[in-house]
Amino acid sequence: MKCWICGKDASGVCKFCGRAICKEHAKEMPFILAVYDHDEDIPKAIAVSNGLWCGICKPQPSPIEMPEID
Repeated sequence: MKCWICGKDASGVCKFCGRAICKEHAKEMPFILAVYDHDEDIPKAIAVSNGLWCGICKPQPSPIEMPEID
């Protein structure tokens, strides 16, 4: 597999979009594994603080509406 940006051998895959990335172009970003509502009204998340990120894709900060799927 080759890096999406430079074509060198990839060392990982972006957790958000799936692009292959080499160590030189890899960045880190928090990634939420799961969200749950336990006994409280405040949802909690299990997150990884340093998930691989390509730096090209733009993960959205909040859910987006998709009425076409309805």
